[in-house]
Amino acid sequence: MATIYDIAKAAGVTATTVSYVLSGKGSISAATRERVLQYAQELGYRPNLIARSLIKQETHTIGLVIPHITNPFYAEIAEILERRAYAAGFRTFITNTYEDERFGKELLDDLASRRVDGIIALPGGIALQALESMNASGLLVVCCLWEEEEKQTISPSIEFDFLTGGQLVARHLLESGHRRIGLIVDGIPDGRVDHHLRFSGCLQVLAEAGIPLEPDLLQWGDSSLQSGKLAAERLLALPEPPTAIFATNDQMAIGAINAAWQCGLALPRDLSVVGFDDILMAPFTAPPLTTISIDKDALISSAMSVLMSMIEGKPVTLPAPLAPNLMVRESTAPPRARGDGP
Repeated sequence: MATIYDIAKAAGVTATTVSYVLSGKGSISAATRERVLQYAQELGYRPNLIARSLIKQETHTIGLVIPHITNPFYAEIAEILERRAYAAGFRTFITNTYEDERFGKELLDDLASRRVDGIIALPGGIALQALESMNASGLLVVCCLWEEEEKQTISPSIEFDFLTGGQLVARHLLESGHRRIGLIVDGIPDGRVDHHLRFSGCLQVLAEAGIPLEPDLLQWGDSSLQSGKLAAERLLALPEPPTAIFATNDQMAIGAINAAWQCGLALPRDLSVVGFDDILMAPFTAPPLTTISIDKDALISSAMSVLMSMIEGKPVTLPAPLAPNLMVRESTAPPRARGDGP
């Protein structure tokens, strides 16, 4: 591999001159600059990024911490970030916590040891204590889409109005005529509720309409297709099954659609289903899925803007929470009255 000394010899200049040309420093004549760049290209010169990072204490890398790349929502986030980071001259390390907080702490420590310039962290497998530790060490972290209020005091956070998103779903189903609504929520019975804001928003609107949630109409999942399918099967096996199901992410909603199909139900004639996220495949399910859209481009654009300000030592201005948008598609319709024909 060619070095600056090879370029200097070919161009008939000193290695210092070559270094100035390649770094854009120094007062070098246009003719000399052009000759050095020409030989650099001809000799196939590649800068030693590791050495440069040690000198500048910058690696031009960003870490992205997500729960599961197999979840299409996070895969879309990773792709958008990688494209935006590349355009800004940065590369990305994409890591999965698998929702294991101990492993998540190890990943944060690993990214710190690799001297990434900053981290964008999404919830699932990262304890608030781990974020506190990272901030105490000086590592720059921006949180995205967390439904835990405590993180706002720990790291800058790009917010989404999950509460309003849940309210929009409930209002849509109520306005469509549904009164028996099943919920599939990411969480653990009598324990952690990961999607608690979107869940709370839905419950608020139902309560205001005088429709308290019956215990049997609440089922739990883990944001996976399989958990949504199993939860929907339990709901549809009730003596009086729901006429509509709200799953708090799209994967669980798609699992619910599959369960309905296996039960011989037709959507939305026999059952309405709503998701949350608006992943790329949501408009292509059968039928197309009604869901709450999260503007992923705006999310990553805001996260990158905040992180770049932090890296450059500039004042940070946090954007207003991103607003939810209800995408009404063919998976929802008014409930069919009992005894109605096909």
